[in-house]
Amino acid sequence: FASREIVSIERAEGSLPGAERGVKWEALGTMGDCVAQTTVLAGHLWDGSGAPPQANVAIQIAGGRIESCEALDSTAEDRGRRLVDLRGFWVMPGLIDAHMHLWGLTPGEVSPADYETRLSIAERQAKALLHAGFTTIRDLGSPITPRIRDSTSTDRPTAPRILAAHVGLTGARGPWLIPQPSWWEARVVRGVASAGDAVRRLHDEGVDVVKIGASTGPGAEGFGDIPTLTIDEIRAVCEAAHGFGLPVAAHAIGSEAVRRCVAGGVDTIEHGYGLSDDDCDLVAASNAWIVPTLRTRAFRSTAEAQATARAQMDTLQRGVAAGIRYAAGTDSVGDAATLHGPGNALEIELMGRVMPPDAALASGTREAAQMLGVDGETGTLAVGKCADLIAVPRDPRSDLLELQQVKFVMRSGRVVRDDTSAAES
Repeated sequence: FASREIVSIERAEGSLPGAERGVKWEALGTMGDCVAQTTVLAGHLWDGSGAPPQANVAIQIAGGRIESCEALDSTAEDRGRRLVDLRGFWVMPGLIDAHMHLWGLTPGEVSPADYETRLSIAERQAKALLHAGFTTIRDLGSPITPRIRDSTSTDRPTAPRILAAHVGLTGARGPWLIPQPSWWEARVVRGVASAGDAVRRLHDEGVDVVKIGASTGPGAEGFGDIPTLTIDEIRAVCEAAHGFGLPVAAHAIGSEAVRRCVAGGVDTIEHGYGLSDDDCDLVAASNAWIVPTLRTRAFRSTAEAQATARAQMDTLQRGVAAGIRYAAGTDSVGDAATLHGPGNALEIELMGRVMPPDAALASGTREAAQMLGVDGETGTLAVGKCADLIAVPRDPRSDLLELQQVKFVMRSGRVVRDDTSAAES
């Protein structure tokens, strides 16, 4: 794994503009008349629906949403709309990273000294992700990210849409991060009785998803597959979260932890490796998804990282054969090995070493949106959905590394990056 080249992150300067506060997902997708009517001319369109790519398509956009996708004809350019000519490019839905962390780290640092420094770094990293083509992200643990989510302007977006977990819940038998950083906050569930109160507190703090640590993590004994929550504790968390309309994402490694998560009713299993064929069959028969987070270990050179990477790929092969539903998520934290930016797309390339290219692309678009419950808004380029789209020079199915060559990004009808000289008045 470590031999593959990683495209370095682009430097993204600037801070978020003054913006509305408390913006939630529903509002972010509705731009109203503030977004100009636009026609995007696509040379090739991979719309994420599962249909074959189309050549020469006109995408009509108004109010930040897609009005139509139709064959390009002589009238497409004569409607008095802003014109974006991407006829020399492949157009596809904006990418989704379904598991990452905006911790505000810099390469070589465990963490900057103060919150405001970390916030400033995290804002730049969020902007770098947006410019790399990630129009939606799910942050599964950072005290910084909710602030970025709530301060992102809908008029001039400088960050992807964000679903945030804030802090996580774990069991009294041990944390899932080994060693536990002093700046990381994880709240302990001590029995079934405390689960409801812990979830209610997170709900009141405005989380979009509840994160639990159902096992220890890499750095602990073996692969870090020691369960930290009982089935009853997991079930109590899930029942409380679902009562608030919140999904539950579980850090779970190894057979026992994953089996407990399935029995307890979690919605998404994060990492989910070290599984047998029987374990994979159990997950496939459940309603749970797995986010395999391959990138976080694949390009590190330590023996532990490479052993974990092999276990992850082995489980992915077993899981795909069993019919498990997968979504792409990197577990990137912004350190030297997992810089936020174009390199986040390596997760899709890694998944493509096991899946067909179309399935790998879907894992970072349509499937991720379905898993996150936002497929009515994004994930495919379809009428009524948000105009979240990117453009790359060549067919990404022929080489998934092409996803690191994004030249154009639109989020909810707003052009946030254009290196194509494509936009015309």
